[in-house]
Amino acid sequence: MSRVSRLLAFADREPSNPILLCDLLDELLTEGRVDEALARLRLAPAELQISSAVKFREARCALLRRDFAGVVTILQPLVAGATEVPVGITHDLAYAQLSLGSFDAAWQTLATTQAQGDDAVAVALLKARVLHHQKRYEVALDVLEPFASGPRCAEVRGLRALLLLDIGETALAAEQAEQALGADPAQYEAAIVQGTVALWEQRVDVSQAVFERVLAVDPQSGRALLGLGQVRMLHADIPAARAVLELAVARMPDHIGSWHALAWCQLLEGDLAGARHCFDRAFAIDRTFGETHGGFALVHALRGERHEAEESIKRATRLDPNGPSARYARSILLLDEGRPEEAQKIIDDILPQASRLGLAVPADFIYRLRELVRPRG
Repeated sequence: MSRVSRLLAFADREPSNPILLCDLLDELLTEGRVDEALARLRLAPAELQISSAVKFREARCALLRRDFAGVVTILQPLVAGATEVPVGITHDLAYAQLSLGSFDAAWQTLATTQAQGDDAVAVALLKARVLHHQKRYEVALDVLEPFASGPRCAEVRGLRALLLLDIGETALAAEQAEQALGADPAQYEAAIVQGTVALWEQRVDVSQAVFERVLAVDPQSGRALLGLGQVRMLHADIPAARAVLELAVARMPDHIGSWHALAWCQLLEGDLAGARHCFDRAFAIDRTFGETHGGFALVHALRGERHEAEESIKRATRLDPNGPSARYARSILLLDEGRPEEAQKIIDDILPQASRLGLAVPADFIYRLRELVRPRG
C-alpha cells in the first residue's frame, strides 16, 4: 500500500484530525495530484478549512496551478496584522506577488522574514529575485553571498551569474554559470547566461541550442525568448525573430533590452511606427538610457526629421558616447547631406558592435533601410 493510500485510510477514519489532513495534502501535492488535494480540502470539516495550516495548503494548490492572484487572496489575510508568520506562508505570498509583478509588495512581505537552514536559502533566493527586478543588483549579490556553497548552491550561483551579466561583469558571470551548470545541468539562470554569452560571441548554434532547451522546459521564459529572437535575427530571419520577440516583450514588459531588440526587428522591416512605439515603451521604463534616445534619433533621421534627429543624437551621445543607434542616425544625416564617405566611415566603425546587439546586419543595411522607408520618386 502506498503512503497516499495509507494516509487516505487514516484521514477517512479521523476526518477532523488536522495533522492527518495536512500530511495527506502534502503527499498529494508532492505527487502533483492537485485536483485530488482540492477535493479533499472541500470535503474537510469547516473548522479545518479555515485553519492557517490548511489555508497554506490551499494556497499551494493555487500556486501549482499558477493562480498567483488566488495565492495572494488566500494568504494575505494570514499575514495581515500577525506578529509571527510561518516562513512558508511569507515565502509563498512573496513568490506570488513577485510573479504578479508586485515587486514592492513582495519585498515588503519578505523584509522582516527570519529563516534558518534550508528556509534561509529559499528566502535569500526569493529576495535576490525581487531585488533583481528592482534593478538593485549589488544588493541582490550581497544577499546571496553567504549561500554560495551548501544547499541549493547551483541555484545561488546561477542567479549570481545572471546578476553579474546584467551589471556587465560578463567574464565573472560566465564563470559562475559554468559552476552552476556543473552542479546542475538544468539550472535555469545559468543556462540563460551561457546562451547569452554564446550569442554575444557569435557562437550562434550553441546559443540557439541552449535557449531551445530552456524553452522546452519553460515555454514562457522571457529571457530565453529574447535570446532565441536575437538568434533568429543573426540568422537573418527577421519575421521569425519579430514573432519571438513579441512574445518576449509580452512576458517581460519592463525589460528594456527586449523592447530594443523588437524595435530593431521592426527597423529592419521598415516599420518605423512600430519601432518608435517600442522605443517609447523603453523610454517609459528608463528615461536616461542612451540607446533609447539613439533609437529616437534613428527613427527621426529615417523620416527626414533633421532637427528632431539632431536633438536626439545630442541626448543619446551625452548619455552613451559610443551608442551605435545615434551613430547610425548620424550616418543617415550625412548621407542626406551628400557626404557618403563620412557616413561609410561611421558605419564601418559600428559594425563590430552589432553582434553585441544580437544583430546580423549587412554592411549596406542602412542604405537599404533608408531606401525602403524613403524610396526615390
